[in-house]
Amino acid sequence: MTTDVAYTRDRVTWLAFAVLAVYAYVLYALGPMLTLLRRDLDLPYAMIGVHSTVFAAGVLVPGLFFSRLVAAFGRRRLLWAAATVVAVGAVVLAVGRTPAVTLPAVAMLGVGGVFLQILALALLADRHGQRRDRSIVEANAGASAAAVLAPLLVGALDASVAVWQVSLALPVVALLLLRVNHRAETLVVRSATGTTPRPAGARPPLPAAFWLMCAVCGLVVGAEFCVVFFGASLLRQVTGIGTGTAAAVMTVFAVGELAGRLAGSRLTSRPGRTRRILLATLGLSAAAFVALWVSPGLVPMVVALLFLGLGMANLFPLALSLAVATAPDRSDDATARTQLVVGVGIMLAPLLLGTLADRLGVAPAFGVNLVLLAAATLLLLVRRQPARTDVDQGVAQSLVAR
Repeated sequence: MTTDVAYTRDRVTWLAFAVLAVYAYVLYALGPMLTLLRRDLDLPYAMIGVHSTVFAAGVLVPGLFFSRLVAAFGRRRLLWAAATVVAVGAVVLAVGRTPAVTLPAVAMLGVGGVFLQILALALLADRHGQRRDRSIVEANAGASAAAVLAPLLVGALDASVAVWQVSLALPVVALLLLRVNHRAETLVVRSATGTTPRPAGARPPLPAAFWLMCAVCGLVVGAEFCVVFFGASLLRQVTGIGTGTAAAVMTVFAVGELAGRLAGSRLTSRPGRTRRILLATLGLSAAAFVALWVSPGLVPMVVALLFLGLGMANLFPLALSLAVATAPDRSDDATARTQLVVGVGIMLAPLLLGTLADRLGVAPAFGVNLVLLAAATLLLLVRRQPARTDVDQGVAQSLVAR
């Protein structure tokens, strides 16, 4: 019988919460910002795809080099180095007036932001041991709230006397305050069991079932980022509303994801249901997307966006839990490989949509999203169901609370 361990939110816990919230803000503000950047700089749709591709290429870097950098510099130095990269990237994006400047800025946000995410989750896992699930749930609730705030603030500033670039000051100020308040904090590297984790790699190949579920992860994340990066453009083209207003309306999608993640933690409270829930949420996402795609006006599109957020909220965490379940003793390797595949999905899917949008228009090009969701569903149905497909209850809950 496992003894329940007291749960305390110490300074390091609050630091991790705040760092995850900053990353979520940057991630969900980027889509509306790219729409406004296209308007301001008179860029083609494909250039939005190029920016998202550069961001995704930056996301790949932590998955490749995280273990080596932690071993070389330690978590404390790496955390503040990543925070500096994000802050500088935000400033450069705010002042950039050509793709030659904005593309490197987006790359910096991708590299630094994912390092912040990985470090924050590692700190929570180390700090809380058996209670890591609760800490990750709380951290991601705050991150989802930041994701709701981001497009709303970007759109509101663009519609006011200010400019949307002012919204980039928020993560810079937040990271500076965190650096001042936590500069003497010791971020000790230790596992929940007190042992040193074995390095990823140098092990037998992962099973074929893992790669199948890993592909599902890449497909669903690619579909999600198509909505994040091009949703405002679709709203604007179909309804004729202003670019800033369209960016603000995308808040509805983030609200749906927040509600979906809160519901997802309850749905996975009992083990053994992850695959069925994933199939159901894929169905909900596809239905909501079709409703968004064919809606002729703003009100039905807003409703469809809400349900699309509800459906897409848990696609990646549920798929990742099934991927890890195929190799439960290889969670480090499985998570690292999945991060790389997800980065490829973020890199290619929006780029394809943007390229097609320049030729066909945004609305027809959004058919890419339906293809991605259909492919993910097909792979999930093809995969043979083993005797037990889910990781333990705690892991499933923590992944859903991503």
